[in-house]
Amino acid sequence: MNDTPLPRNPRLATRWHQEPLAWLVFGLPAVVVVASLVTLYIAMDRPDSLVVDDYYKKGLEINKVLAREDAAKAAGLDFRAELAADGVLTLRFVAQPGFAWPATLDVQVNHATEGGRDRSLQLAHGGDGVYVGKLAGLAAGPWYLDASTPTWRVVKRVTVDTEGKL
Repeated sequence: MNDTPLPRNPRLATRWHQEPLAWLVFGLPAVVVVASLVTLYIAMDRPDSLVVDDYYKKGLEINKVLAREDAAKAAGLDFRAELAADGVLTLRFVAQPGFAWPATLDVQVNHATEGGRDRSLQLAHGGDGVYVGKLAGLAAGPWYLDASTPTWRVVKRVTVDTEGKL
């Protein structure tokens, strides 16, 4: 018999954690698991505020909203918005002659992407289609001004700059 030991294969002498292929096999799935847990945390922590719970009811109400917008177009309603440094919002409306201006006007101030920032306020009529109210602390970015009464509705997209002006 031959008592000489067989030569050892250097590839078999390394431990598993010293093998690059082992890190590839175990490491990539581990990275995917961690990334999916982070994604799950983000999804649970920040729910989508733009999704409406009762979408069917909202869909049925769209016809009422469209009728109010059509009434505003028929009356030639449009407005220009101004936001002063002291937070006074002024809406200057134009309309066909003889238009009856309401004493107060409901205004929804909606952020374009973050529903948690939306606000509502009531503006007082200052005469000749000018409505004034206090609106402080709008963040820079895109906003929608939704001025409405039970009979008409006008929506305008405005952009607030970093100084808080429209």
